[in-house]
Amino acid sequence: MHRRRRHCLFLVAALLMTVMASANYGWAQTNLPRLGIIVTGTAHDPPGRGVRLNAIRRALASHGWIEGQNIEFEIRNARGDLTHFAELAADLVRARPDVIWADSAPAARVTYAATRTIPIMAFDFTTDPVAAGYAENYYRPGKNVTGVFLDAPQFAVKWIEFLQAIVPELTNIAVLWDPNPGDAHVRALEKVAPSFGIGLQVIEVREPQDIDAAASSFKTRPEALITLPSPMMLAENTRLVRLTKSLRLPSTSIFPFFAEAGGLIAYGPQRDSANDQAAALITKILRGADPGGLPIERTGVFELVVNLKTAKALGLTIPGDVLVRADRVIK
Repeated sequence: MHRRRRHCLFLVAALLMTVMASANYGWAQTNLPRLGIIVTGTAHDPPGRGVRLNAIRRALASHGWIEGQNIEFEIRNARGDLTHFAELAADLVRARPDVIWADSAPAARVTYAATRTIPIMAFDFTTDPVAAGYAENYYRPGKNVTGVFLDAPQFAVKWIEFLQAIVPELTNIAVLWDPNPGDAHVRALEKVAPSFGIGLQVIEVREPQDIDAAASSFKTRPEALITLPSPMMLAENTRLVRLTKSLRLPSTSIFPFFAEAGGLIAYGPQRDSANDQAAALITKILRGADPGGLPIERTGVFELVVNLKTAKALGLTIPGDVLVRADRVIK
C-alpha cells in the first residue's frame, strides 16, 4: 500500500513539474519584447513578407533583434490598400506591442490617431512632424512619437539644382503631388522655386489613374517634371516613368527605382542607412528610452542616380559636376 501511495505521489509530482515547466516555457516565449510593424505594402506582398518588411527585418537583425529568438513581431500590412488602414492601426494597438514601427506617412498618421501611449517610431519621408502635431520640437519631441524624417526644404533645393544644371534654361516645372501624405514637400518647393527663377505647375494625383491624366492639366507645357513621394507614387513607379517618357521630359524623384526604370535622375535618402537609423531608435526604446526624449532624426546619407540612357534619348548632356556627384550611373 505504501509503495503504491509513493508511486502515486511520484506521478503527481512528475505531472506538476511537467505542467510548471510548460507554463514557464510559455511565459518565456510570451515575455519577449513585442514590436508592432505597420506598413503600406503592395498588392503583391505575401502574408507577413514584402520588400519593406524584409528590409525592416534586416535592419533590426543588424542591431541584434532576431524574430522568434529575442523579439516577437505583430505585423499589419495594408498590401497597398489604405482604405482600411485606420482599422489595421487600431487592431495593432489592441495587440499592445511594446513599440510600433510606423513605416510611412499614412502609417504614422493612423497609428498616432490610434494611441497616445504606445511608443511610435515613425519612418516618414513626407511629413513635418512638428507641423503634424507628433512632436513639440525636433530635439525633444515630448510625446509618444520619434522617428526618421526627411528634410523637405533641403530636397526641394537639390531637385531644382540638379534639373537646372542639366537644363540651364529651365523656368517651368510640373510637380506631381499626392496630397494624402501631406504637403511638406510641395510647400518646400513653392518656397524655394522663385529664388531659382522657376515657376511651378502643381498637379494633384490622388489615384493611379490621375497620373495618366496629369498631362491634360498642364496650363503650359513644362520643361521638367518632379514627382513628389508618397506610398501611391512608389507603387506606381512604372506608370510615372511611362508618363515622363511619353512627354519626353527630364524628371526626378526621391526613389532610386525611378531612375533605374527610365526616369532621368533620382535623388533621395539611402534607404539602408535610414533603416539603420530607425532600427537604432527602436533598440533604444526597447531598452527603456522614452520616445518623447529621443530627438527626431533626419536622414543622413543620400543617393544620386543618373540614367545616361534616358539623357541620350532626350538629347541631353549630363554636366560633369553632376556626374561626379552621382553614386550610380546607368549606362
